Amino acid sequence: MKTEEMNIEDLLIRYYDGQTTADEMQEIEAWLKMSDDNKQKAKEVYTLLLAADTKSAADTMDMEKELANVKKRMKATGRPIAWWKWMQRAAAILFIPMAATILILLNQPESASSVYVQMLEVQTQPGVITSFRLPDSTLVYLNSASTLRYPSVFTGDTREINLCGEAYFDVTKDPGRKFIVSTPHHSKVAVLGTRFNLEAFDDMDEVVTTLVEGKVEFKYRKAGDEQKMVMKPGQKTIYNRKNEEIRVKNTTGESELSWKDKKVIFDRTPLQEALRMLGKRYNVEFMLKTSKYDKYTFTGTFTDQYVDEILDNFKISSHIRWRIIKTKDNEQKKRLIEIY
Repeated sequence: MKTEEMNIEDLLIRYYDGQTTADEMQEIEAWLKMSDDNKQKAKEVYTLLLAADTKSAADTMDMEKELANVKKRMKATGRPIAWWKWMQRAAAILFIPMAATILILLNQPESASSVYVQMLEVQTQPGVITSFRLPDSTLVYLNSASTLRYPSVFTGDTREINLCGEAYFDVTKDPGRKFIVSTPHHSKVAVLGTRFNLEAFDDMDEVVTTLVEGKVEFKYRKAGDEQKMVMKPGQKTIYNRKNEEIRVKNTTGESELSWKDKKVIFDRTPLQEALRMLGKRYNVEFMLKTSKYDKYTFTGTFTDQYVDEILDNFKISSHIRWRIIKTKDNEQKKRLIEIY
């Protein structure tokens, strides 16, 4: 069946969800080449799908109803909605928080495979977590103060994205195309279909990969050459980009993945690691002024407690002393807490 005889909006939705057949993919790609208006319509449909899949919007809308309204308006006008008007409409419908920002980075020319690709970037502000799906239906949870960059359509033999921060991936299986996550630390994670957590903040020396299910190939630099190791479920790999050393630990993953459920779970967690987890969750900065607490580890689950309450638990259990540092900088974005 020809594209013009089909409901193009429904086909676009299936195309971005990776549900089209090979023939349908060829037809939609030919349709995209026909005009700039077609490319604009495809862009708008994808933006709505991306926004609708954020976790913050999941419980506030009827997705089928809103898509029906959008398609009705498209058919009524006979042309794509102006870009800025579209974004206003999407924001009004989905209650998208400004804390999670979707950016259109650039439009790329058609590749050899004739697929129109644009680079997208999702950013989260400190203290905010969001979730969404990539064009291949891979589910992503993006942690606080993190950035994920990816193409609007995956082309070629691989599915490549870039992460600066922390994210959890439930990767859609595709035996013919590896899913590759690059980080700012000269390291990559390559998989086919799996569930894993990757932490690679730009201001950290370590890249931490925790594998929940499947198989992960972790690639890293050592002495100028690329090395790789294969991880098994229940393993946590810690790569230090400064000394180029790599360590592997066994873990249940419960503590490492607790952030995506807006929890903080300590499992015999050393103080410095516990403070780092709290810093991400509550957008605070810690100043550790002593090493006398280095011997302590902490176990416990915290969900709705404020950071002050958690620190008070530390104080009760381990006599840890802490205080909030007030500064003269009125523009300071993070609370400063001293451990002394």
